[in-house]
Amino acid sequence: MHIGSITASAKEIQEGLFGGVFLFILETLPALQERGSRPSWDLDTKHYGRIIPSVLEMVEPIDGDGPRRSLAEVREFDTRAMGDDFQSISKLWADYFRPAQAVVDATNRADPGLENSLGVHYRGGDKQRSRWDTNPIRRVDFLAVVEDRIREDPTIDHCLVASDDAAFIDHARRRIGLPVTLLPAGAQHKVKTIGGAPAARAGAALRDCMLLSRCRAVIQTSSALPSFAKILRPELDCRRCAASKWFGRVPYFPVAYIPVHEATDLATRAVIEKAMVDDWSRQPEATDVPRGVAHTRVSSIPRPPARHLGRFGRLGWLRGWRDRLLGV
Repeated sequence: MHIGSITASAKEIQEGLFGGVFLFILETLPALQERGSRPSWDLDTKHYGRIIPSVLEMVEPIDGDGPRRSLAEVREFDTRAMGDDFQSISKLWADYFRPAQAVVDATNRADPGLENSLGVHYRGGDKQRSRWDTNPIRRVDFLAVVEDRIREDPTIDHCLVASDDAAFIDHARRRIGLPVTLLPAGAQHKVKTIGGAPAARAGAALRDCMLLSRCRAVIQTSSALPSFAKILRPELDCRRCAASKWFGRVPYFPVAYIPVHEATDLATRAVIEKAMVDDWSRQPEATDVPRGVAHTRVSSIPRPPARHLGRFGRLGWLRGWRDRLLGV
């Protein structure tokens, strides 16, 4: 397929920034790179507006000569399932995109010096109700996990706290026994009304992700934003403590491939064990998912277990994958 530019309308891209928009882009890059194709991008999104070049900038060279193709068309022609080789995935992403300079500047201004910091990210809102996706974890229980992670590494002397849950941020401020930097509560894309300029919301989200990537380590629940920090800096010690369920055709990248924190405290270990129920990696079919690869053909991944198809229901993997393919 010859491609001069890849386009999308706001109606076509209605998902979140990291687990939707960026993922849809990323899954097209392996095939583009293999063909030596470097198209221009013109993407409009429902919640974030035109993210290029306001949030992401294209890396030169750019060959925009040729037909305009929709992102859905390109993805349907040849899209890949991403794997767990974050080093290679990071190089692939950086070969095509970099954060906009305005986002880099905002990140630098907010950076208090994070080399010995623990990045803490708690996803509230819909993630606490979406049992087809993950399992809820109470604020107080997650803070126990945070404390366990701090005890494990005495080098950690500061915490960077990011969340879409203002109440959690306040709890963290009062409970964490280290100096903390509190980022403003982020906006969820699934709420009925979202305030602020679309590009500004996206820029703030990428700023938070970049700040997390600069930390010594990250502890998170189940969220694409902190998981994407490992694409920005693949050597980052990023761990999760809640399930990423197999609700679509393939494991949900990048969350699915973030390692699980192994708690030293027995009570905290029980909290994580409860939150990890039905994680995709604990299904028998997971043994046949290719590991140690940056990406793979979707056909090489076994059908997801029917008992864990969550919101998609019976035969829902087909509808779910179709929807992800078309960005709806």
